[in-house]
This record gives sequence, structure tokens and C-alpha cells, in this order.
Amino acid sequence: MKTRLAQSLGDDRTLAVYEAMLRDLLASIGQSNAETEIEILWAPSENANGEMLRRAFGDFPTAMQTGQSLGDRLSMSFSERFFFHATEKIIAIGVDDPRLPRDLIDHAFGLLDSCEWVIGPASDGGYYMIGCRAAVFDSDVFQGIEWGSSSVFASTLAKIRDWQHCVAVLPLRHDIDVAEDLDRYAAENTEGHLAALLSEDSFTRRRGVAE
Repeated sequence: MKTRLAQSLGDDRTLAVYEAMLRDLLASIGQSNAETEIEILWAPSENANGEMLRRAFGDFPTAMQTGQSLGDRLSMSFSERFFFHATEKIIAIGVDDPRLPRDLIDHAFGLLDSCEWVIGPASDGGYYMIGCRAAVFDSDVFQGIEWGSSSVFASTLAKIRDWQHCVAVLPLRHDIDVAEDLDRYAAENTEGHLAALLSEDSFTRRRGVAE
């Protein structure tokens, strides 16, 4: 769950926000097709079970993440799919940008036909998307990164460029990581599960007390 949001909203309200973000993101990115398979990787927890996963992810194929840090989990996810599933190109996204459009994901896959890496910078200094071709993948791209800091994108991009790989940088987008991000989101969006949640008087009042 999103720990920085929880510091302002509390665990219950943060969970409600996270669930709304997930539902909006899954609706935005759509379904798998003949060219692209969408797979949900979930982090193990005491509450995770088959019923919970079906309720959260519906009919999407799922797999459990392994590794202690975010970097380890990303490294394992890419490595397993490149080396055991013979995947040609992989793009990873999170739930932080619930309005991420499928068109942008498809565009990023297209860029990987001519570039070795693709990365989408977030306004907080992180990134909302990263992908590469199988032939150039190096798990070191996810190591030694200060996750959650404003240097994630810059540090990652510097590594890729140090390898003299071609990298396509996508347009800047906004993540949702802290309570102030929810204010911006509510001002810019009126449709979807998260917008509906943020517009509820009860949520606004309770959030005001928490902050």
C-alpha cells in the first residue's frame, strides 16, 4: 500500500484510494490482445488469497512478485519473463497514474522497435513507465536506486546512457504519491472511481481531520 499517502490519510482511507486507482487504471489500459499481454504482478501479503485477487484483478493473468526491495522485484519480474517466457519486449507500469492511457503504452512498445529502452518521467522525479527489449536487459538498471526519492528517473536514465543504449523519453506525467497529489487530481478529473471517491463529503471531511 502507498505509505506516504497513509501518513496523511490513514490506512483505511489509503486503501480505498488505492483500490479506486487500480480500478481506474485497469479500465484505462484495457485488455490483452494478440500483440500485447497484460499481466498483473502482486506483492505477497497475509491478506492475499484467491478471492481477494479475483476481486481486485478480475480475469487478468496474475503472478506473485519476489524480492525484498522494489528494485529486486522489478529485476526478477523482467528476468523471469525474458529468460523463461521468451518475451521480446516488456513495459512495467505501476498504479500511481490511474489515467495512464493504453495509447501511450502501445506507443511505448512501438518505440522499442527502434530504441532499446523507453522510460516515462513523473513530475516527482520518479517514472511511471519503464521498458526494454530482451537483448539489452541488465538487472543493474534497478539496483542502487533510492526508491521514492526525486532522483529515481535521473539515476535510471544516467545508467542507461552510460551503457550507450538508445532510450526514448516519454512525456512528463503526474503520479499520485502524497495527499497534495489527490488535490491536483480532483481538480483535473471528474470521471472515474477515484474522482467519485474524492468528491464524497465524508472522505473530504475525514481527510481534513487526518491532515
